[in-house]
This record gives sequence, structure tokens and C-alpha cells, in this order.
Amino acid sequence: MNIKELKAVYTANLRTLRTQKKLSQAEISEKVHITEKFYSDLETGRKWGSFETIVDLANAFGVEPYELFLPAGSVISHNERRTKDLMKRLRANFSELVDTMEEFLKD
Repeated sequence: MNIKELKAVYTANLRTLRTQKKLSQAEISEKVHITEKFYSDLETGRKWGSFETIVDLANAFGVEPYELFLPAGSVISHNERRTKDLMKRLRANFSELVDTMEEFLKD
């Protein structure tokens, strides 16, 4: 897949996920803390967004960041699902660890 095809998949996924969630561009922009114009530029392919923006979008849509770049109809195999579940659990535990460390360092 070349960069032009990847961008087409990304923008289509943003549009599809937003409409599936029945969100307007303004609503998703608010959730991700970006302007509606910037989101429109993402959805039309004029911009990509930073890695942080991509992660925030994925979180707002309830998917993993890499899923924004999967072609429509891609099926996640059993092993990939297990990996996805593992990553969610690790992320949750890591966040808890970071919170604990921050609390400890404040004292």
C-alpha cells in the first residue's frame, strides 16, 4: 500500500467511524480537543494529524490507533485480538503505575 492509498483508508475510516457513532465533526472535534476545521482537514485528507491526535481520535472512536489505517473489511485474527486485549490491559496497568509514581514523587 502506498502513502496515497494509506491516506485514503485513514480518511475513509475517520468518516465511517464518526458516522457509525452518529457524531458530527464538531462533536468529535470537541472530544479530541481540536478545531472543527482541523478535523475536517483530517477527514478530507488535507492533514494527517500528530501521533497524539491519531491516538486521541482512536480513543474517541473506541479503537486502537492502528485500526484507523486498516482497510475496510479487514478481519483481525484471533492472535491479533489477543494482542489487542493484552495491550489494553498493559496500558491500564501502566497508567496505574505512572499515577502511583507521580503520587509518590509529590510527597
